[in-house]
Amino acid sequence: MPSLARRLWPVVLVVIVACGRKPAAAPSAYADPRACAACHQEIAASYKQTGMARAFHKATAADAPETPFVHKLSGRKYQFQKREGKLFLQRTEEDGGNAIEKEIQYVLGSGNHAKTYLHKTPQNRFLQMPVNWYPREGGYLAMSPGYDRADHMDMRRTVGYECMFCHNGYPEVARASSADDPVYAGAVPEGIDCQRCHGPGREHVEKPGKGNILNPKALPKARQQEVCMQCHLEPTSFPLPNAIVRFEKGVFDYNPKEPLSDHVVHFDHAPGSDRAEKFEIASSAYRLRQSKCFLASGDALTCTTCHNPHAVTTQFDAACSGCHKTLAASHPAAKKDCATCHMPKRRTEDVIHVVVTDHKIQRPPAKKVDWLAARTERHETLGTTSYQGEVALYYPAKLDSDLYPAVAQVMNQSNLKAGIPRLEAALAKQQPGHPAYYVQMAQAYHAAGEMAKAIPYYKKALEKDGSYLPAQRSMGATLAQMGQLAEAQAALEGATKGHPEDSLSWLELARVYRQQQKGADALVAVRKAVLLEPELVDGHVALGMILLDGGDRAGAETAFRAALREQPDQADAHTNLGNLLNAKGSLAEAEKHFVDAIRYQPRNVAARYNIAVFLANLRRFADAIPHAREAVALEPGNLNNRDLLGNLYAAGRQWREAVILYRETLKMNPGFPRAQLGLGTALGAMNDFAGARIYLTQAAQSADPAVRAEAAELLRTLP
Repeated sequence: MPSLARRLWPVVLVVIVACGRKPAAAPSAYADPRACAACHQEIAASYKQTGMARAFHKATAADAPETPFVHKLSGRKYQFQKREGKLFLQRTEEDGGNAIEKEIQYVLGSGNHAKTYLHKTPQNRFLQMPVNWYPREGGYLAMSPGYDRADHMDMRRTVGYECMFCHNGYPEVARASSADDPVYAGAVPEGIDCQRCHGPGREHVEKPGKGNILNPKALPKARQQEVCMQCHLEPTSFPLPNAIVRFEKGVFDYNPKEPLSDHVVHFDHAPGSDRAEKFEIASSAYRLRQSKCFLASGDALTCTTCHNPHAVTTQFDAACSGCHKTLAASHPAAKKDCATCHMPKRRTEDVIHVVVTDHKIQRPPAKKVDWLAARTERHETLGTTSYQGEVALYYPAKLDSDLYPAVAQVMNQSNLKAGIPRLEAALAKQQPGHPAYYVQMAQAYHAAGEMAKAIPYYKKALEKDGSYLPAQRSMGATLAQMGQLAEAQAALEGATKGHPEDSLSWLELARVYRQQQKGADALVAVRKAVLLEPELVDGHVALGMILLDGGDRAGAETAFRAALREQPDQADAHTNLGNLLNAKGSLAEAEKHFVDAIRYQPRNVAARYNIAVFLANLRRFADAIPHAREAVALEPGNLNNRDLLGNLYAAGRQWREAVILYRETLKMNPGFPRAQLGLGTALGAMNDFAGARIYLTQAAQSADPAVRAEAAELLRTLP
């Protein structure tokens, strides 16, 4: 039978955009947020109580509940631990295995609706923990948004710059773009501060005066609303994209003195789609803008009409009665509580444990609706289960060019077929100077399966900026998938030379070295990747495979176990570890890992093949056959899988099934010698000696000496 370790080298697709140009020096226009309180004590004191001010803070023992939480879908248990004044989150599997623990240094969220726990790595990345605390019903732990699935990311999801943009004040980082790896090496503020709405305040602190600080009240009403919309205008959190920070801008460049559209362009599902009435957690401004009250106000109705940004207080009823005086006086509701009926609290679609106010002001539905009914978390995969259709420009209403609307069609594969020619035409017309546009074009072609057409656009991006990491790394990965290993090596070596801190470039380079059988170079590169990012699961798997190539079975076992500590559902690590344990005779543990690989990834062909081989070696043919049959069903054209299934049928003396399988295989590939041998053997066992002789004679002429010898021996035994 073929080697057990075949086809287990995991393939990582091109990374869309992560890690861009080297940022410029950090901006200096911002003041220490604490300086504002010196002159504005009353406002500072009241603002301190708001959710915005408490949206990000250092973790304390009071932030963690005592009760453990078990996630049924993944079978993992989470428990907070408090030691020496520090807070930790511990995770184990149902059997107590794969224990891992990370310190919780920060909490994202005020606790009004949720608390998300963050671990800051030694490499200055923030990792989101898989469990959140939700205050409803007395408070409870449940999975973080997007995690309520068996194959969640556990303790590895990176907190990107876009997340930090809306959940905190601006961190002290160099000018960070959407393409940069989110690293927070400098100071990180605690909570959204005054400057997010009033603009950079250093000049105002040094020389107090009304002329050198923005009062949003001085802006036109539409621009006042934009100050809130910078974070509360999210058309959707599901793949679309909902917004694109302009490639020429840094993520934290937004200044409320400037139009929001100079910084970011927002997009929505096409009008008339089934997503028109979506209700999500960060959609308050989006929903408000759908209201007849807003549309009739001529931009006069803004967030601050009802909300005091400096305090917890609201004035819903007063705001409503300002326009609806007669209705307010005659309304039958005893409490005159407009919001309860016309802006009900609802459970959100994207964060299913959170209930917030629906800001689309409207008449109550004729039929009673249970707005708080429990939801099941929805998960969408790019290009398959995600939205497929036109991505519509939402805000601003018009743009000077079609460039960003064209990018939006392809960025998350929502409208790939129509978007590719659109973006290609826009690039030809506009000739933009930033390399990110061309990377988007290249990755669109890659996603469409036309990798050869992607390469010229990667090269075009590198003409604009020779050190642009997304182009270097993605081009290297694409070339490797095309089999152009020398060119891939050159691109990835350029990426690692220019960006030695980028773990993914080192990992891709290690893969290319391994394909070229440059084991020593591959080992150096993959160790660098894992050192830079210890949570890089694919790096640990790759390290295990490279060590296995070199005969270091003990080192490979350690690497696969490290991968499973970070991601207990990593099927390739389970399968390879099972192979190693099987080889050294630890059969019970080996079987557990083979079974886990199938449990976590039932459609993983390599895992199915390997468990079938393992069970066959134990002569448990009846147990092995379903796995081999599934491997054939998943990859009907894979001849090795067919050969394995045929061997298992023969071993179980299921000759009729073997004959059917081998005949199908020979229709696909008439010259496959192992199918000729198998069919001849099966026909002979069924006493069809004439038929057996035909196929055994063909097999006896095979170039494979083992097949040739076996066929000749069987021919001699025929009557």
